[in-house]
Amino acid sequence: MNEDVQSFDIGARHKVYLDSLTYSNSAVGRIGDVVTFVKGGVAGDTVLSEITKVQKNRFEAKIVELISPSPDRVAPPCTFFQDGCGGCQWQQIDYITQLGAKKRILNESLKRISKLTDLPDITLHPAAHTLNYRTQIRLTVDEVEPEFKFGFKQKDTHQFVQIDHCQITDPLINLSLSQVIDLIRDFQILSVKSFSLRMSKSTGEVMLILIYAKGKKPNLKIHTEDLKNYPRINSVYVKTGERGSPIWVAGKHSITEICEGIRYEIGVDCFFQISFSGLKTLIEITKRNAQSIQPLTTIDAHCGIGTFTLPIAKYSQRILGIDMHRNSVNLAIKNAKQNQINNAEFQNKNLAQIEGIKADFIILNPPRTGCWTEDLVSVTKILPSHVMYISCNPTTLARDLIKLKPFYKIENLDLVDLFPMTYHFETVAWLQKQ
Repeated sequence: MNEDVQSFDIGARHKVYLDSLTYSNSAVGRIGDVVTFVKGGVAGDTVLSEITKVQKNRFEAKIVELISPSPDRVAPPCTFFQDGCGGCQWQQIDYITQLGAKKRILNESLKRISKLTDLPDITLHPAAHTLNYRTQIRLTVDEVEPEFKFGFKQKDTHQFVQIDHCQITDPLINLSLSQVIDLIRDFQILSVKSFSLRMSKSTGEVMLILIYAKGKKPNLKIHTEDLKNYPRINSVYVKTGERGSPIWVAGKHSITEICEGIRYEIGVDCFFQISFSGLKTLIEITKRNAQSIQPLTTIDAHCGIGTFTLPIAKYSQRILGIDMHRNSVNLAIKNAKQNQINNAEFQNKNLAQIEGIKADFIILNPPRTGCWTEDLVSVTKILPSHVMYISCNPTTLARDLIKLKPFYKIENLDLVDLFPMTYHFETVAWLQKQ
């Protein structure tokens, strides 16, 4: 362990100037020569910090006293954030500053991890709304009787923070919360540990997923006709454990969303973006890129329910969507039919399992963990003229671009802020074969 690190103890307090935001809920400064991540800090703050964790080459700390606040520090719009709610991390930061920090984090990630030097300017796409944008939320249930308590857990500590609404969530979901409480009480659902709500911005449909601890076997007596007493809830599912499969209980089996002229059926376990306006921006960028090259054959390598496959089908003679999530592929097929899109096909495979296809455009849109190595190898074998990589994690994006760097150059970078008040964002990297 570094000698400087060894000489400091947990609980020790030090004055720290914070010089930058990180891809986390912390700002960074130094105690002595040791990099220190201070939770809840803002670049430009001078704080009295208390060390909470000592690691090999760094400290983690919390703010004990705000000695001199940054000019970019603002009053959080949500009182629950001030109580320690872990639902978002950057409410104390001016929004323009949030955008600038995200741009710097993306730029530094690509340069530091990918060792990319010749990068294009990053085009910023600010959020249309910095609050009330989320169309999906998951809440922890702390107590059902005698008082129903739900809320978020603090990051790292898992301490429960009770809320009665969420400022970054769509108002329709907040309006649905009282009916969720009524339903849980009316049907004596006493062992529920958490619940999720998903909604459609265009149709107003709301889906409720009740989540139980592993090993619990819920036996709900809710029927579709019962939902007339809870008009804001259109469907109910139950799920046992984090890895359990959701089981339909009542109401609709899916929710319907309409975005950029495409009608989507979204299944309970299918991925779909949680910001409607942000999704529109991503689709517009995808359409712009596809239209610019008019590909003969396109492969959407993480197609989901056809979110990007269907809007760009008209720009490609043939488009193939592939995904390892079978329910999503089945819905993608259904969505193509109901939108009368005849040149799109879908398969329950990954890119490495596709053989004999010469594509000139590939879309990569993996989860936060990034692409599988075999998918990236397949890209370098197919060698399309263009690749579009949509990423929600700049670190795994930068890691994956290392494997593509010998073959492709980044022509455009778009940063779409789907997640204001948090450190998360989406990046669209437009790659052209060298």
